[in-house]
Amino acid sequence: MKQTIMRTLFSIVFVFFAVPLHAAEQKAPAAVIKEAMYQFAPVVEGTAVVHEFIVENTGTVPLQIDRIKTGCGCTTADFTKTILPGGKGNISIKGNTTGYGGNIFERHITVFTNDPQNPEVSLIMKGQVDKFADISPVTAVLKGDADALVETQVTVQPEKNHSFKVTGSHTDKALEGKIEYNLIVLENGYVLRIKNIQRMPGNYFGRIFLKTDNPDKPEIVIPVTGKIG
Repeated sequence: MKQTIMRTLFSIVFVFFAVPLHAAEQKAPAAVIKEAMYQFAPVVEGTAVVHEFIVENTGTVPLQIDRIKTGCGCTTADFTKTILPGGKGNISIKGNTTGYGGNIFERHITVFTNDPQNPEVSLIMKGQVDKFADISPVTAVLKGDADALVETQVTVQPEKNHSFKVTGSHTDKALEGKIEYNLIVLENGYVLRIKNIQRMPGNYFGRIFLKTDNPDKPEIVIPVTGKIG
């Protein structure tokens, strides 16, 4: 009799704890991204590449996207923070291809969620980035004494698949009163000659903008750094 009572009590305790635990296991979000890789067609260097990944919540409670790690300042993310059961959200990734000319732009993005079975989801954005022009050096550096002649030059040569003509130019305000420049037209490109006119020691940084007639890249940016002692 005593053994029968103990077995009955054990069964009641087991059912009391086991059923809620089982039910709790069923109540969870489920993050599903059917297309986790985006490969874009070749673009010209400097193009902003944007893509939206679709996220589905096939679970029974709201899916939370806590944060996204892009791995680089050249890539940013905007996303739906809460996705209801049976609903869809999106993760918008924007990549800046400046500096990737002639190379593959590839970014691995990590999405952190409250899905217990899939707390980290990996996304990939990749594609070929074409060089629009061969620019050498990439940054113009003016370094020397304030009372000396300090000048440099930058060559700009169009790539064969992206011909263009320079139709105008200007600097930003940071270079006003700091430099003088002129653009020399060559048979196969341009030479940008830059001279320091700052007569006091000090550093500066700005940009020269070259306007082109090619809609693929209507503007070329030449960074200029001055280190005048």
